[in-house]
Amino acid sequence: MTCFQGPGPFAITAMLTPFSGTGIDIAVFETEVGRQVGAGIDAIVVHDVIGEGCALDHREQDLLLTTAVRRAGSKLTVIAATGSNCTAKTIEHSLRAQELGAKALLLTVPYYTKPTLKGVIDHFRQIEAVVRLPILIDDDPSRTARDFGEELLVGLADLAGIVGVCHGPGRLAHFANLKTSLRTRFNHLSRDDHSMSSFLALGGSGVISALTNIRPAPMTSSNRTVDARSIPQLDACDVAALKLAVSLDRPFPTNVRLPLVPLERDEEIALRAACAETFGATVNHAAA
Repeated sequence: MTCFQGPGPFAITAMLTPFSGTGIDIAVFETEVGRQVGAGIDAIVVHDVIGEGCALDHREQDLLLTTAVRRAGSKLTVIAATGSNCTAKTIEHSLRAQELGAKALLLTVPYYTKPTLKGVIDHFRQIEAVVRLPILIDDDPSRTARDFGEELLVGLADLAGIVGVCHGPGRLAHFANLKTSLRTRFNHLSRDDHSMSSFLALGGSGVISALTNIRPAPMTSSNRTVDARSIPQLDACDVAALKLAVSLDRPFPTNVRLPLVPLERDEEIALRAACAETFGATVNHAAA
């Protein structure tokens, strides 16, 4: 299966990475991929920021990707997050993901070094020239501190391998004001669970959601019981909170890796109570 078959809207889950005491709990991860398949999700993203990709070594990233590819089979698209602020490393990681069976790539706008618009465009041009997988651009200025607006899309519009753009939180107005030619040239996905409905109403192609780790369901399903409105106390960018929420629904390890840390006790109590109201999770005021 490849990305964006059918009319959409497309439901894509940014997968959490479950950790045991010694590494990745691969049995839990495989079960979670199976849950996404069974729910009819269109695609999953492995080892991106929600999956704590920066805290994983190359062996662990390979393990997650190969497990996801094997478990997903032809039922959903497996997207590998291979972007970084180094063009050579991004190409290396992208080719490795291609070799291991990924069907698409999620590449972030280079971060931290704050390259110019020309540098960012050349970065993506070099990657697109050698990788033979569909590419989604992850454009989230809240994480990269670089906002090039629609000029970035204008500079990438002639690259056939770049099939879509993922818009981070707070980008609803940016998407709404894009030129018609850019809105039709790319598939547009939101990474903001809170503005999902408005984004789709404006013509968006779908959502890359962190909340669908909890109870996955297609965008058009009446079974979407967990969203930004149902648990307003849950920050969809807070990996520790997401893991706790999943663990209240079914067995799932809540471990995170530094620099992420577990929730403070008062935050955990509040989230447990909110989840109990939403899907009947047991409220346990003791530390998990």
